[in-house]
Amino acid sequence: MLALANKKPIIIIKLGGSILTDKNTPYSMKNKVIDSIVSQISDYYHTSNQPKLIIIHGAGSFGHPIANSFSIQNGLNQYIPNQILGLTKTHQGVEKLNTKIVDGFLSREIPVLSLTTSSVFFQAESFLKFTGIDQIDSLLELGIIPILFGDILLHDSKNFSIISGDRVIYEICKSFSSSNNPKYKIDKIIFCFDQDGIIISNTEKDSQVIQNIKLKDLDLLSLKNFEDSIDVTGNIRGKLKEIKKICELGIPVQLINGQKPNLLTKALRDEIFLSTRID
Repeated sequence: MLALANKKPIIIIKLGGSILTDKNTPYSMKNKVIDSIVSQISDYYHTSNQPKLIIIHGAGSFGHPIANSFSIQNGLNQYIPNQILGLTKTHQGVEKLNTKIVDGFLSREIPVLSLTTSSVFFQAESFLKFTGIDQIDSLLELGIIPILFGDILLHDSKNFSIISGDRVIYEICKSFSSSNNPKYKIDKIIFCFDQDGIIISNTEKDSQVIQNIKLKDLDLLSLKNFEDSIDVTGNIRGKLKEIKKICELGIPVQLINGQKPNLLTKALRDEIFLSTRID
């Protein structure tokens, strides 16, 4: 096996649904933000000798409102009319958003390829099965950026639920951290969402972005509450639950405001700006 120092680095970029869409308005797309993000990643891709990239995006208004209306996140319920149809509409909605993102990269001649999340993740009775690591490995070797997304999750008990993009990231990190993958290591995760970082409340009127925090101190945070959008995968606390598991693998995480121009470029270059870093 190659020594850890000789493994090729990977940066995973999470594009939150909150920056790509307005979660409260079904099928709404923030085209300027999407174009800016695609442009920043495209410019980075053309820079030589940089870490490989994997992109994960959320469902936003293309998935959450539909999933919520049919209670897809809670599984099969015979009392919800047309729930199975709602399951398929939820998946198709996220595919539409994914197509927009993919088309943006291809128009800039950046080779990206989507792996349909619901095809490479499956909930067995006692564990989550992920079968896409070899495909990701092959895409990276070919110089292609893999793209996955939050999606429906099929179960072996004739049931279903939702898998968040954050959980997808953790499972990929776990797979690359295993001894079975000698080629690559995850260097960093960049979460792009609609805030400047993790915001803590000191008092009722006073809040601030916490810029650096250790993993062991995450549970001590008094978080500012953001509950004004539809999210079937959990709010900031749900995100931090997955982030904590990622950091436990020894992988640093940075949360940035993906709506602000050029901050993703700065994060990819490890430049200093207002954000939250967890390690």
